[in-house]
Amino acid sequence: MERQNYYPGTDSLYHGLVDASGIDGGHGSHGMAGMPGGSGAPGSPGTNATPATHGGNAREMRVKLARRMYHDAVRIEAHCLTPSNTPSKQEWVLQAQDMILLRAKGGNGGNGGIGGDGGDGGRGMDGVSSNEYQSGTRGGSGGAGGNGGNGTSGGNGGSGAYIEIEVEEDDMDLLLPIHWDVRGGLGGNAGTNGSGGRGGGPGYGGKGSGSRGISGSAGNAILTAGQYGQPGNARIQVHMKSTRELGARHNFYLSRYFFTLVDFDIVDENEDGIFEPGEHIYVQNIRIQNTGGMPTPSQPIPIQLVASAWFEIYEGEAVFIPPSIPEGATVTIKDRLRAKIRYPPEPWGRAFREKTEIEFHASMPSLNNRIIRDFAGKRDVILSYPISVETIRWANSVLPNTKMTMIWVITNKSTRALGRSSEQVRNVEYIFRGNRELTTDTDLGVTDSVNLERLVEIDNLGPGETRTYTQEVIIHSSAETYKHHNFDLVLYLGRPRSTQRDVVQVGTMKVQVASPYIYRPTASFLLVVNCETTKQQIIGQDQLFSGLNVVYDTWNVSLYGGYNRPTDGANVLDNYFGKGLVLFGEDFDFFQQNGTRNAADMIPAELGFTLANHGTNILFIGRPSQSIDAWAKAVTFPQFGSDPSPFNNKKEVIVGLRAAGLHNPGASVPISASRLSRTKGTFEKRATKTNKLLKTKFPLERFQIYPAAQDENVVIVRQSLPVANRLMICSGPPQSIGTLDSLHLIAVVSSLPIALRMQILFSMLAPGLMATKAGETSSVTDLLVPQAIKLSIIHELELEMNRYLHEAPWPHRISTITTATAHLKSFHAFVGAWPWEPLDQERTGLIMEIFAHVLRAVQLSGFGEIVIRFGFRKTNMRNYIVSKLKDFLTARTENGLDLMKQLTVQAADDKRFVKTSDKITSALQVPAADLATRWVDSFHEGNKVLGIEETATCRNEYVGRVSRLNADNVAAQYVLRELVSPYPGIIITASS
Repeated sequence: MERQNYYPGTDSLYHGLVDASGIDGGHGSHGMAGMPGGSGAPGSPGTNATPATHGGNAREMRVKLARRMYHDAVRIEAHCLTPSNTPSKQEWVLQAQDMILLRAKGGNGGNGGIGGDGGDGGRGMDGVSSNEYQSGTRGGSGGAGGNGGNGTSGGNGGSGAYIEIEVEEDDMDLLLPIHWDVRGGLGGNAGTNGSGGRGGGPGYGGKGSGSRGISGSAGNAILTAGQYGQPGNARIQVHMKSTRELGARHNFYLSRYFFTLVDFDIVDENEDGIFEPGEHIYVQNIRIQNTGGMPTPSQPIPIQLVASAWFEIYEGEAVFIPPSIPEGATVTIKDRLRAKIRYPPEPWGRAFREKTEIEFHASMPSLNNRIIRDFAGKRDVILSYPISVETIRWANSVLPNTKMTMIWVITNKSTRALGRSSEQVRNVEYIFRGNRELTTDTDLGVTDSVNLERLVEIDNLGPGETRTYTQEVIIHSSAETYKHHNFDLVLYLGRPRSTQRDVVQVGTMKVQVASPYIYRPTASFLLVVNCETTKQQIIGQDQLFSGLNVVYDTWNVSLYGGYNRPTDGANVLDNYFGKGLVLFGEDFDFFQQNGTRNAADMIPAELGFTLANHGTNILFIGRPSQSIDAWAKAVTFPQFGSDPSPFNNKKEVIVGLRAAGLHNPGASVPISASRLSRTKGTFEKRATKTNKLLKTKFPLERFQIYPAAQDENVVIVRQSLPVANRLMICSGPPQSIGTLDSLHLIAVVSSLPIALRMQILFSMLAPGLMATKAGETSSVTDLLVPQAIKLSIIHELELEMNRYLHEAPWPHRISTITTATAHLKSFHAFVGAWPWEPLDQERTGLIMEIFAHVLRAVQLSGFGEIVIRFGFRKTNMRNYIVSKLKDFLTARTENGLDLMKQLTVQAADDKRFVKTSDKITSALQVPAADLATRWVDSFHEGNKVLGIEETATCRNEYVGRVSRLNADNVAAQYVLRELVSPYPGIIITASS
């Protein structure tokens, strides 16, 4: 198929223009509309449109191309040998992809005109009504409508013309930027005939109406669109100096040459199938076809590689497209291009692998090194070393007096053998070495080595062969716990035909010396650490717990490969229901699985739900993490549990949920119920109504509402984590993530049940302890602990009240004492924690301050709450709280009623009442900005309504989490059982 030199849509891209196109035809003018007739008179006809004119034919063009040098730049001269619309002589310096367009296009025909519409006929004159003096007359007839004028046809497009391009044989390269346009002009669109005018309406009279005038006729011209003009043609005339002596002075061609890249090969320097840093990459066997209609230029054309971030080219090196390739012929370039593969910036911990692209192009030196537009070569290349350490396995945390084995696999990925005795004689070595700070007598020792460094040379490693190597490390009984030690594995590869060697990979294995888990039944907290936990963090946390005077246990997820006890396989978290769970939240390597893990990632979502649902407040300390947020979402809105129980309507769903024990703290599996599709309306509408009802009946519960998989019209309600259960995170201060401060104190205290907090506080109450001294530092002291406990209680009670009242529907009453008790768990736990004995002065001040904040949380405001009280949840809540506070004060003090009055005044005093957040920032020396951003007190508020796709996504995420958890457990057990001796144990105190 002949290649065309015109590229549609490129008219605006040309740099130079030689134009001999025909002019466009004129459009026909529209006819004028006729005038309406007078009374009973006909309308005048519309006038005819004037005809469109045809597009002009292009004129024949003969252009001679020549070359002229100007300031070391090639200029192309175009001499127009025939009359044209542009100057007869032009010249251009062309850059990049600039084009010269030779245009001999026919002019477009004009659009036909539209005939004028006929005028409307006049309305007939009215007749005379009859009376005692004369008879009535009939109304006159309406006038006829005028005829419409004729439209005109579209004009024909002009014809394209003949273009001849003359060029000398030595100047055939000048044809590269030449394009031509010899298309015929477009035909004009046909006009339309004018419409006839409407007949006039009849007149009215005493003896009847006249007749309506007839409508005028539309124009009747036969209209056609203009015809497209005939295309022209082009021809290239080459003056051939090589044949002039034989009498043939020139050759003619209908299109220029085109270079088409057919294929090429890429090989590496030592032909082992690996493109490795430091060696050459070769591009060879470049196959090119001339798909044009004339031979290629008579001079050779260089092809060069393009430099990039990974390829270093040799300046001036090129291979050449041979001259004068006949039309249709294919040639193969025997020479090859080369580039040197650059080294990576530094050795990689993982096997080096980089996907990049190698590129070359051809340029025309005689035409300002113009890149040939139709010719380019690109191909993806994978860079790597022929040898790599594919896997390294070791235990991240180990106990003192333990022997551990590190294991790794070295693979030859190439097609040729490696090693000192191989044909290539390329040395392969690795060095295993420990930190220079290690003391082999007291810390860690390495077997089969001297000074913690061992050099191993691999004599021969065959093509594709994989070999496993090991190294034993001994942890002495005197090794310091929570100290980190680094070991390096350095892999070397000799260069081909050279004594030099390169570091191709460096793997660092960090080992933490851990302490064993000691189970104490009296512990109030479980502190969860990992292989990244530092000595500084452990000391800081110990100081904090010591300040609280509580017993705590420590569990290392990296030491035990998760949360399963090595004695019986039971989950250690089962021992801490209703206690505090504090986890260091940083990401860490988990037995060399893909990606990092978090302490939350190893807690199954169903176990996290059960823990939180049984009153375990879960706190993460450290850098905020997306994985923690994702885990909290999975725990809050579980995708597991029993199949739903069907009910007929939404009210039965509420009764069924309550009967199934929604408020039962012993329930560990999410309760689920479904509502049968017997009502009208879409799923979205019924889900919205169900959601509103759930908020009314269960204000502090949380639910998922989603369609059933079998029938999307069935609404399913699944219990989620109640709002009162707390999943918290407290990040470190910006300047030092690893340190703990007073904000961590209040976060840790808040993770304890209120009853236990009160027990700690009662044991610490003494004169002077409840006051905050000016200038007190933010370290954990005996002064800060009671302040933190008091403020944490105020904060939790306020939070419970606010959540209960959030978006409260109206009307709503607290129906029974049982319902209120179930909703306000923290409030009732706080009141019930006080001993039944009279209050002393110190404790009276404490209870008054806390009660003031509780009463403030239910303070009425606005006309609706103060005046129209009946039916408001807040009004009912206030009445209930006031009654409880009054009962408490009168039972434990002699002046309970007076204290209640003081409490009411204190809670209502806007000027003197201090917000809890302000008290925390002043008492604990915590900046307000830190309190707002570093301490996240809960995750994922409110019920959630899911569509079909969202439900499927959540379930898939749950399945993926379970699969990853299972794979992690398998990997951890392999390392602990195969690479650690003895298997890490635990210590159980005698009292348990």
